[in-house]
Amino acid sequence: MRLIFLFFPLFLFSLNLSELLTHPKSYVRDFYLTQFMRETNSTVLAFKAYNSMYKQKPFKHLKILAQKSPLFKNIYQCVNVKPEYVKDVDISCVLNNGLSLKTMSKLNKKDLQYLYNKLPPSKEKEAVYAFLHNDFSNVFKSRDLGYYFIINYPDKKIDQKITDFSLFEDRYFYLFVKYAVLNNLPEIEKSLLSLNYKNFDDRVKWWLFINALKNSKDKLAKKILYTINRKTSKIYFWMWQLGNKAAKEKLLENPRVNFYTLYAYESVNKKFFIKNKIIYNSVKKPKYNQYNPWDVLKFWDELKRRENLFSFAKELDSNKSIALKAIVLDKAFKYKYNIYITPKMYNDENVSFKAFVYAIARQESRFIPASVSRSYALGTMQLMPFLVRDYHSDVFEQFNYTENVKLGAKHLKWLFSKLHDPLMVAYAYNGGIGFLKNKVLSYFKYKGKYQPFLSMELVPYDESREYGKKVIANFIIYSHIFGDNNITLHKELKR
Repeated sequence: MRLIFLFFPLFLFSLNLSELLTHPKSYVRDFYLTQFMRETNSTVLAFKAYNSMYKQKPFKHLKILAQKSPLFKNIYQCVNVKPEYVKDVDISCVLNNGLSLKTMSKLNKKDLQYLYNKLPPSKEKEAVYAFLHNDFSNVFKSRDLGYYFIINYPDKKIDQKITDFSLFEDRYFYLFVKYAVLNNLPEIEKSLLSLNYKNFDDRVKWWLFINALKNSKDKLAKKILYTINRKTSKIYFWMWQLGNKAAKEKLLENPRVNFYTLYAYESVNKKFFIKNKIIYNSVKKPKYNQYNPWDVLKFWDELKRRENLFSFAKELDSNKSIALKAIVLDKAFKYKYNIYITPKMYNDENVSFKAFVYAIARQESRFIPASVSRSYALGTMQLMPFLVRDYHSDVFEQFNYTENVKLGAKHLKWLFSKLHDPLMVAYAYNGGIGFLKNKVLSYFKYKGKYQPFLSMELVPYDESREYGKKVIANFIIYSHIFGDNNITLHKELKR
């Protein structure tokens, strides 16, 4: 293979690649290496970039390599086995998670029979048997097969009464319970109601609590909730919703504003204290420039090691590092205060929309212009490269407020034109409008005793679930900062 590669023009792009490789391994470097792979005409250099990555993403990176050379086509097909070439790949690809259960469910009988004959004894072979015979009764007779299905294919087909959960009662049991509850598997949910909740840790108890609440077992839900050891704002909030007035007082005593405390504050007209002016520009050249992604990497590294955080904050007292200083101060004050900065990044006559842009920016990046996420979301508004290209912009121009926030605001306006509700827009911004329509909206159609709070706890993905709460709280706070005190969490949740 290497002998063939030698005929490619090795000199192309090599200087740029060499420069990239001088930087420490990180998601920032991986982003640049990915862009290099897309743009170079040299397969050998693209492969070198791939091998130099901090965290390779086979679906993304092998696909790029496969488009550049047929030599990588088989490798890419192995990590992403599609129905049309299930007979072309080595059977080891199926055994190494190359074939998803969702794809397996779409295979015809001939392909399923082919796989069944080829596969050695394994959970994959048992899964093929289940789809081949449309018989899922044995899914939860094996620990490995049970987890394989509940996490990767929590479809109604696998829903069944379970009398013995002992096979699954390990440190991952919370995943079993969570996926059963989030994916509406009523037979399994009913089975979970009979578990002795006292035997489990807080994570399992939380989902058993949600399961009981979802199935209108309020008394059981209350018993489970009170056995949870770590009492967070979320736990006190639900204790309050279930009738405990003392729990409400606990929320009111908490100076840190979040979704749960904010709702309690509003219920008694208590004002929340916000600090949004923290820059005095005493430093002409800050230690780290927030517009430089490599500087931001160094900042995060030093933040982990630095002991005197107030001294560190002084070194960042500049408009070029306001977002970094805010993060340092938040940690220095041990998150007891509410620091909501307002960098000059966006303006709009519509105060409500302006507040929402700031709410998203705070949650996405804490206003750091040169942010790069694990998925290569870019800039203040954390825009995905494909979205940037859809808006005919340059991915390398996203590390300043102007271009990135302009595109983010444009995308938000489009989402509001379709959805209108800030909370729904937040979910869609985080997971996509398809995710919202397919996975979220169905929960919010129901009107019940604990709505919309119960629906918010049932949003499928952990990140999206908490994201919605944080953004809507940010929205209320920034609305007040920008002068609109009429917008409240109580009003927004009645939409």
